[in-house]
Amino acid sequence: MAVAPDDATSPEQPDARPVLAAALVARDVLASSSPERVWALSDEEVSDCVTVLGQLATSVDANLLAVLAEATRRSLGTGDGWGPVDWAQAKAPGLSTRKLVDLNTVAGVADEPRMADVVEAVAQGAGAEQSDALPVEKAAQIVRFHQGVRGMADPNELESGTAILLDSARGHGGLSEKQLATALRHAADVMRPDRLVEHDADVRRAHRSLVKSPGPMGMNRYTMMLDEEGAAVLDAALDVLAKPKPDQDTGEHDARTPAARRADALLELVTRAVGAPEGVPRQAKTSLVVTIGLDVLQGRCRGGGLTMTGDLLTVETVRRLACDAQVIPMVLGSKGEVLDQGMAERLFNRAQIRHLWMRDRHCTFPGCSKPAGWTDAHHLIHWLDDGPTDIWNAALLCRAHHTVVHSNQLAGQVVDGPRGPFVRWDLTPGSYSTRLAAWRAERESFSGSAPPRP
Repeated sequence: MAVAPDDATSPEQPDARPVLAAALVARDVLASSSPERVWALSDEEVSDCVTVLGQLATSVDANLLAVLAEATRRSLGTGDGWGPVDWAQAKAPGLSTRKLVDLNTVAGVADEPRMADVVEAVAQGAGAEQSDALPVEKAAQIVRFHQGVRGMADPNELESGTAILLDSARGHGGLSEKQLATALRHAADVMRPDRLVEHDADVRRAHRSLVKSPGPMGMNRYTMMLDEEGAAVLDAALDVLAKPKPDQDTGEHDARTPAARRADALLELVTRAVGAPEGVPRQAKTSLVVTIGLDVLQGRCRGGGLTMTGDLLTVETVRRLACDAQVIPMVLGSKGEVLDQGMAERLFNRAQIRHLWMRDRHCTFPGCSKPAGWTDAHHLIHWLDDGPTDIWNAALLCRAHHTVVHSNQLAGQVVDGPRGPFVRWDLTPGSYSTRLAAWRAERESFSGSAPPRP
């Protein structure tokens, strides 16, 4: 039953006004939260604050979506000549324009049956269980993709593709916004004829540019525009050289900004290329690792290649690179996982490191996203404890988390997941001892021709 507009709103009757009554209570309670006294909280309570406030933010977005969808149905603000975003900005000037644009994008399709699952995934964030909710920003990405291709794509193919993308993006472990953008672009390319995809790639390649202009304080500014292929090649060449380098004498952290490190890396790359004697290779060939299915590469089905940095390359681009560059063969399993390669050496060789880069993508410690090029290969069962130098006994860890894992004796294990193998960490201090004892017991009782995986 509808609620009359003149009914009183009261904190004692939170259901008297859907959304509004609860929002008023939440606002008043948070107004007395004393953020200036957070120093009085323990470390665990500070951590809990971040978790709870994040849940509140998700809930606020879901409720805002519902309210803005209703405002769109009622055409609020149109009488004053406002569009939905301008009207909402006037009512809530504290919200960023990007947030309102994303909310408006999703609110605009709230009544479209084809987008019902996307809207419902965002609305799930308003409930107590948010583990499978879809952030508004990702929902807006999917809606824009759907609107951009539905006039050209087969309806059934678009529906199934959208469902897959939605399932991949929702929840805490879903694709990041950057990963989702790559997946959406790939999906759009698959729904277009190959000749158009390759034509667009040729156009982007033809528009590469490097422009020099005066900068501030006697500096020079170089503005570079690269297509996906050019960016992938440059990233592969600069990644290792741009890593932070602690001072060799004092051990202090690298004080350079990421932008400064990349500039220094580019200069070092050029210096190496032009500074070698005649007749000597002036720069070691850079290995560009691209993941692509054999069926796709051979033209038996449609698809593309994915670089380590998430750039999407067309099939023809990958074929051309394979003619000019070093080909790194990798045998993949049915889930795309790199198959086992056992080695009886203490250090992981370059081939195994490439395997780990392909599998782990970045530091495997929970919550860390430092890229693979900044990591070390860690023995999950330590070499001194007879752990094999095998990719099933390895995990990529950045320097900081490598120290944390050893200091706290944390155990990790490679397990199979729906998207292939991944490293699962037990963050209980001392968990390594328990894992080591279990592995040794399995090994002692094993009577087959090969030892059990760590």
